[in-house]
Amino acid sequence: MHKALNRTLIALFASWVLLSPRTAAWAIEPEDKVGNWIGATSTLRYSERWSIFLQGELRTWEPLHNVNEVLWRVAGHYDFSKKYMVAFGYVRVDTWPYEASGLGKFDENRIFQEFLIKPTWGKAKVNHRFRLEQRWITTPESGTQYSNRVRYMLGFTWLLNGEKMKPGTWFAKTFNEVFVDLDEMGYWFNPGQGEAGLNQNRLYGGVGKQLTSSSKLQLGVLWQHRPDTDFWRLLISYSHNFKLRTEEK
Repeated sequence: MHKALNRTLIALFASWVLLSPRTAAWAIEPEDKVGNWIGATSTLRYSERWSIFLQGELRTWEPLHNVNEVLWRVAGHYDFSKKYMVAFGYVRVDTWPYEASGLGKFDENRIFQEFLIKPTWGKAKVNHRFRLEQRWITTPESGTQYSNRVRYMLGFTWLLNGEKMKPGTWFAKTFNEVFVDLDEMGYWFNPGQGEAGLNQNRLYGGVGKQLTSSSKLQLGVLWQHRPDTDFWRLLISYSHNFKLRTEEK
């Protein structure tokens, strides 16, 4: 089992390294290129109920080249139980449109609130996430505009070589997330001409490994659908969590 899983991860990584440069060489339009999302997350738990979530992510138009976005996220999490949680936080996104588009760099400041439900379904762990966002997007063409957006994500995680997540455990993960604009707002690639409705949809599939009791690594593929185009992104994500509270004896 372990050898088969190792071969699977190596094959995925090899496909990334070998296929992406060829895709970049053939492509002309941004949507034809396979870009990367490379991220790191951490949860700092300082009580039984409260924790702080941190995220940083680099997104590129092409493999390890041509920066698209840099995202930073910080959030406070409150756990009602192991299954029900709420969060509130802040996001900063700096965006560089595709170099041939002629548009200038712009940025977004965002606050959000979310509710999470994490039940189990057979051997799968299920993740429902409902998120409401208030967004301030500043572009050279339109100045600062305000927009509301709602998101819903449904995700599943399956353990591949054990009953519990522990060091050495392999897992498969998939999710689908729908983004809906609640008011008229310029699309990020078409400032000033957006309208309420579907903003985007993200579908992800990947595999990962629990490296230690507090860290894990994931590798996967993301399909990002927007009303006017589609994008494919190869993702690498590393997470490391910290317990800041002192355990009582």
